[in-house]
Amino acid sequence: MDNLSKKWIKIGIFLLLLAWFGFLMAGKIDLTTADLGRHIKNGEWLVENHFDLSSHASPIHENFFSYTYPDYPFVNHHWASGLVFYHIWSALGFKGLSIAYILLSVLTLAIFFFLAWRGSSFHYAALFSLLLIPLAAERREIRPEGFSAFFAGMFFLILWLWSGKRISSRWLLVLPILMILWVNLHVYFFLGLFLIGVFFIAAAGKLVLSRLDDRDFQETLTKAKWLLGIGFLAGLAALANPAGLKGAIHPFKIYANYGYTVLEEKSVWFLENYGIANPNFLTLEVSLIFLAIGLLLLFFINRKRFSFENLAVSVFFGAIGFLALRNFSLIGLFALPILSWTYFAVFQQKKGEMNIAKENGAGVLFVLIAILAIYGNWQFVSVHKKDFGIGLRPGTQEAAEFLRDKKISGPIFNNYDIGGYLIFYLPPEEKVFVDNRPEVYPSSFFSQIYKPMQENPDIFRQVDEKYGFKAIVFYRGDITPWAQSFFENINNNDDWSPVFKNNYAIIYLKKNETNQPIIEKYQLK
Repeated sequence: MDNLSKKWIKIGIFLLLLAWFGFLMAGKIDLTTADLGRHIKNGEWLVENHFDLSSHASPIHENFFSYTYPDYPFVNHHWASGLVFYHIWSALGFKGLSIAYILLSVLTLAIFFFLAWRGSSFHYAALFSLLLIPLAAERREIRPEGFSAFFAGMFFLILWLWSGKRISSRWLLVLPILMILWVNLHVYFFLGLFLIGVFFIAAAGKLVLSRLDDRDFQETLTKAKWLLGIGFLAGLAALANPAGLKGAIHPFKIYANYGYTVLEEKSVWFLENYGIANPNFLTLEVSLIFLAIGLLLLFFINRKRFSFENLAVSVFFGAIGFLALRNFSLIGLFALPILSWTYFAVFQQKKGEMNIAKENGAGVLFVLIAILAIYGNWQFVSVHKKDFGIGLRPGTQEAAEFLRDKKISGPIFNNYDIGGYLIFYLPPEEKVFVDNRPEVYPSSFFSQIYKPMQENPDIFRQVDEKYGFKAIVFYRGDITPWAQSFFENINNNDDWSPVFKNNYAIIYLKKNETNQPIIEKYQLK
């Protein structure tokens, strides 16, 4: 087979891998639990208010959409994502938004695949891609973190190419520019500073620990100076957000006021012990084992190819991936180049001698990974096939349509999960009791009000007297103990009647003069 034919075969396989990833990323939107509705409303508010980022009576600086704590200050670290989502949604609808997010995700994978390919070989990049694609596709929901995955890939790409003398130092000046965008799109902008820091520490370490000749010393010193300067500029760029310094340090303070347990913040151990099944748990664990074994082998077999950068990135992203479900996609992406580089170096043929590991170990590795990749992809598809598609899931709009058509007004009591849904569909004058952002409510609100009022009917009655609830809108999939208690309590409460129920939501109306005609017509038995 000639070189041209081989080239086209590689291009074809590469495109098939990207298409497969796009296929796995195609999941219909469950707007009843997603943050997306609130993000779109953030963008809509900005457009309607002429991009006023300084006003404190706005979703940029205050808990704008809630009537319980409307003045509670917070840092909106993803306001620009809402602007992007709003413009795409207003032009192309939810289906167009799904397609746009899939394309962004595919482009992100292409960046990491390119890194893997350039630092090893096409075969290693393709094989590890097949293994890691389900893990990288774990976070299919349209979220601002998709921008973080893309920018993290861009930072890693530029730093790696520059470190290997494949591009000039001028390319590093792109990083502070990207940081200005990133800091306003998602709170994970600190990953860019982390990556710059890793490459700087590696360069500084060589100066301190290695025996370099004059030429190598000057070259490494120049690298360290460049990275120090770019790190400083990127740090300054992180201040270019509506909250200034408070926004720049927000990633390190976000959990200081986090009064609600969020499933995506939990570790693999917690989720497995909680009884949650996810085929990507095995893929993650296998990937981390491969990373650990590969780096250890490389250290002893081909130490010249062992690098602090790869070790630090592996440890960091492996740790945050294992400790929080929300980071699965990041470890899936970063593991692709690290695994490819590592095992390529381990099994690389040395000049003038036979590398036994390459002749035997590489073949065993390829067969093992192929089996695991086929199993992991099959498991992922079998679990997520019911949600495959683009746009909204059928039936998600029905509860909102019922509220609108029957002219049901608030105050509405709602649970945590469905807050973003109500923010999207309710008229601007209607606010929510709570939404799915723990950091924008005092932690005492969840521990002293939100949870107790669902568990104790007397406390619910007290809160009801304070706010005067007229309706209750609850996500039916809420499996928390307090939600299960609430369902039992409210069904035994003679002051409330259920009038709507589907697979996603249930609506109760208080028995009063305004609601009585609706209750008489739609009361559920």
